[in-house]
Amino acid sequence: MHIDSEALTWWLFLASAVVFVLASIRAGDLLFTVGSVLFLAACVVFLVGRGRPTGDR
Repeated sequence: MHIDSEALTWWLFLASAVVFVLASIRAGDLLFTVGSVLFLAACVVFLVGRGRPTGDR
């Protein structure tokens, strides 16, 4: 069984970003919420782009 450790790492980053967003909303901290949402968006953008083929191959 082959495990893509890079993909697993990014999925874990995505999961932690979701937890950070939820925690920041619960804490009521606007700056924490904005930072967490930006981190979540960056993870999503990376994962979406990761699945697309590049012109290099």
